[in-house]
Amino acid sequence: MFDNFGKRNPRKMPGHFFVGAVRLDYSTAVKADTSKQNCSVCPRHWYIDATLNCLRCSNTFVFSAEEQRFWFEDLGFWVNSQAAHCRACRRDLRELKSLRQQYARDVTAVLGRDANIEQKQRLLKVVDLLDEGGVKLPDKVHANRRLLTKQLEQLGGSNFG
Repeated sequence: MFDNFGKRNPRKMPGHFFVGAVRLDYSTAVKADTSKQNCSVCPRHWYIDATLNCLRCSNTFVFSAEEQRFWFEDLGFWVNSQAAHCRACRRDLRELKSLRQQYARDVTAVLGRDANIEQKQRLLKVVDLLDEGGVKLPDKVHANRRLLTKQLEQLGGSNFG
């Protein structure tokens, strides 16, 4: 009997759901509620623990059946997506994103004359954390860092050069 997209058997699910998986553990298969999923053609009928390689650190990690259920049924991610990074790298990437947003939000005001030493030091620290986190910063950010350092020296703040 034809099994549409693995509706009855998790082993019959289309391979595109687990591209690059190092291992699939079918013993962990959990039936999905496809009515809660976002898909265009093929729903994901099962969630299965999938061992993947993190694109950032290259360590293997398990994209668990329960985590998949949360992503696709609670958060509404498209069923064709999958985790590309381990939990630690996802956390680090969220922190770096937050720092980039903080920099973008504060840079204009902090470079102005009305900003105090603490605001300038805090923005300088944000730039340093982004740099340490491996974020490729535009030349303008490096120029702003030099300007902040100069301003702090003129204001008598610590030398961050």
